Amino acid sequence: MSKTKIDYNILFLLFLFMVISCFYIYEAQGLEQYSTNFFIRQFVFYIGLFILVIAMSFIDIDYIKQAHWFLYVFGIIILVGLLVVPASFVWGEDNGAIRWYRLPVIGSFQPAELTKIFLIITLSYVVSKHKEWSSKWKGDFWLIIKLAVLCSPVALLLIEQPDMGTIMQIAAIVLSVLLVSKVSLKWTLSIIIVPVSAILGFVYLYFARMDLLEKYVFVHLQDYQVRRFHGLLNPTEYITEAYQVNLALRAVGSGRLSGTGAENNLYYIPEAHTDFIFAIIAHTHGFIAACLIISLYFILLYQIVMIGFQSTNQFDVSICAGVAGLFAFQIFQNIGMNVGLLPVTGFSLPMISYGGTSLITAGLSIGLVLCVKANRKEYMFEKTEDM
Repeated sequence: MSKTKIDYNILFLLFLFMVISCFYIYEAQGLEQYSTNFFIRQFVFYIGLFILVIAMSFIDIDYIKQAHWFLYVFGIIILVGLLVVPASFVWGEDNGAIRWYRLPVIGSFQPAELTKIFLIITLSYVVSKHKEWSSKWKGDFWLIIKLAVLCSPVALLLIEQPDMGTIMQIAAIVLSVLLVSKVSLKWTLSIIIVPVSAILGFVYLYFARMDLLEKYVFVHLQDYQVRRFHGLLNPTEYITEAYQVNLALRAVGSGRLSGTGAENNLYYIPEAHTDFIFAIIAHTHGFIAACLIISLYFILLYQIVMIGFQSTNQFDVSICAGVAGLFAFQIFQNIGMNVGLLPVTGFSLPMISYGGTSLITAGLSIGLVLCVKANRKEYMFEKTEDM
C-alpha cells in the first residue's frame, strides 16, 4: 500500500478540527447542563473518524460504485426501521419527532445521517450513467426525474419522522450534483428559483398577510415548527420562541473582537455542546476565532472541490460535489441560526459539534473524497509506468 494514498493536508485539517472541537466542548461543559463527559466521548469518536478516513483511502472506488444500490436500499431500510421497531429501541424528542435508534453501548444513532451519504453515492452513479438524448431538453428533464424519484422515498420517510432539516440537506446535495452534471444550467437555476421564491413569498406573507399563512401553511406544520418561524421573524414579540437564538446572539455579541477568555463565565445556552457550539466559540475567543473557524471550513471545501475538478470521470466529480454541497449547506445553516439569520433547525456544526453519528457521517464523506483522490493518483501513476 502506497503512502501517497493518504492525503496529509486533509488529515491535518481534521486534526485541527479535533483540537478545536474537544476544546470548546470542554468549555461548554462549564455550563453544567449535563453530567456526561462529552469531551472524552468526542475524543474517542474522533479516533474512530481518523481510522475510518484512512481506511477508506485504500478502498477501490469501483467497489463503492458497484455497491450503490445495496447502500441505497440499506439506507431506506434503516429509516423504515424507526417506524416499525419497538419503542424501547427508538428515542424521540419532546416535540414528538422520532429520529434516533437507542442502541446498547453505542447510545443514540441517527440513520438519516448515513442515508445522506448513501444517497450521494447513488445519485452520483445515476448521473455518471445517464446517456445523452437526441433532444438535450428531454434528456435533462429525464435525469432530473430520475434523481427526484430516487430522493422521494427518503424524503417521505423523513417527513414521517418529521425531519425537515435533513430534507433541506438532501436538496442541497441534489443541486450540487446537478451543478456538475451535464444538465443545462437553466434547469438548475430554475430549480433553485422555486425554493428561493417560496421563501421570499413566505416572508412577505408573514408581515403582510398572516391570515393566509395561518389558514394555508401553519395548519400543516407542527407547533414547534411554527414557533421557530415566529422566533426568527418576530423575536421581540415572541420572546419565548426566540429564547435560544437570543441567548446565542448575546453570547456571540459579548465576545467582541477577541472574546471574554476561557477562564470567564459563559452565557447559558441550551445545547451549547451541539447546535450552538459556534456561539461558545465566538463568546470565548471572539470574532477572531469565528473567522478562523470559517477559514478552516473554506480550506476544507476548497480541497474537496479541487479534488473533484482534477477527477477524470463523472462519478468522482459528483461525489466531491455532493460532499462539498452537504458540508457547505450545513455550515451555512448552523452559523446562520447561531447569529439569528436563519431558523433553528437542529443542524450540527460539522466536525466541531458533539455527536458520534455526525462524526461518522463526516468521516464517511471525507473518506469518499479521499477514496476518489487516491484512486485517481494510482491511475495516473500506472499510466506513467506504461509509458
